[in-house]
Amino acid sequence: MIAADELKLFEASLRQAVERGSLDAALDDVGWFDAIASDPTIAAPVFAVQGELNIASSAIDDVVVAALGLPPSAATAVVMPAFGLHTPNTESVHGIGTRRLATATDAIFAVRIGRDVMVGRAPVASLTQQPIAGIDPAGGWVEVTAELTEGEAMPWRVAVKAAQRAIATELTAAARTMLQLAREHAVERIQFGRPIASFQAVRHKLAECLLAVEAAQATVDVAWSEPSEFASAMAKAVAGRSAKTVAKHAQQVLAGMGFTAEHPFHHYLKRTMVLDQLFGSGAAISEELGAAVLRNRRLPTILPL
Repeated sequence: MIAADELKLFEASLRQAVERGSLDAALDDVGWFDAIASDPTIAAPVFAVQGELNIASSAIDDVVVAALGLPPSAATAVVMPAFGLHTPNTESVHGIGTRRLATATDAIFAVRIGRDVMVGRAPVASLTQQPIAGIDPAGGWVEVTAELTEGEAMPWRVAVKAAQRAIATELTAAARTMLQLAREHAVERIQFGRPIASFQAVRHKLAECLLAVEAAQATVDVAWSEPSEFASAMAKAVAGRSAKTVAKHAQQVLAGMGFTAEHPFHHYLKRTMVLDQLFGSGAAISEELGAAVLRNRRLPTILPL
C-alpha cells in the first residue's frame, strides 16, 4: 500500500498537471493504469482532485476494471448500472458510461442472469449510445443499451465496493468545496454594515455544512483503510447525504449569487446530484443497509470513526 505522504504528493502533482490539460491525460503521464492495477488506494487522491476542481475523467472505468482483476487500459470502458442502482435489474445491458466510450474498443458490463449478476465483455461498436445532456453535460455521461445477456462469474460486488469508495471520495471533496464557496461569500458579503458571516443564522448553516463534510470524510477514510463491503456502502451513503446537506445550506448562504451562471457553485451542485446516483444512491443504500439489519436481526460492527 502506498504511504500517506506519497499519496499527498501524488495528489499535489495531479492538481498541478490538471492546470496544463485534462485529468485523463495527466493520469496517462504518471502511469495510472499500472498503478491502479497494483494498488487501489491510488484512486483516493485522483477522485479527491476530481471533486475539488469539478473536473471529469474516465478514472472510474479503471477502478472497476482493476477491481474485477482485469488489466485497465484506455481501450476498455465500463457500462455502469443505471442511475440509482449498483447492480443491474434487467437481463440486458442498460446503464451509464463515461466519455471513455467515445474512444474505447471494448466495454465491460454487468448483466443479471437469473438471480446472479454476471460480468461480460463486448465491442463498443455493439452498444447503443446516447449522450446525456441533463443537468451535468460537462460530465460526459452516456446512456448505454444493448441486447447482451451473456457473462461469466466475476467479483462484481468487489467492483461495486471499489467504485463506491471512489465516488464517495469525490462527493466529499465536492461538498468541501461548496462549503468553502459559501464561507468565502459569507465573509465578503456585507449587509447592514457587517459581513453576513457574523449573523448567527448563517454561522449555524455553515456549521451544519462542516459537520456533514467531516462526517463524510470520516466514513470515506474508514472505507479506504478497512475496505469492507459495509464500510464502502456506508461511505457512499453518507457522502451522498452530506453533499445534499451542504448544497442546500450553501445555496441559502449564497442566496441569489448561487443561482447565477457566473458563480461556480451550480457546477458542483449538478455534479454531486449525478454522483449520488452512481453505484447506488445514498437513499437506496441506506434502505438496503436497514433492511439487512432487520433481516439478519444483528447490528453491523460500528465503524472506527
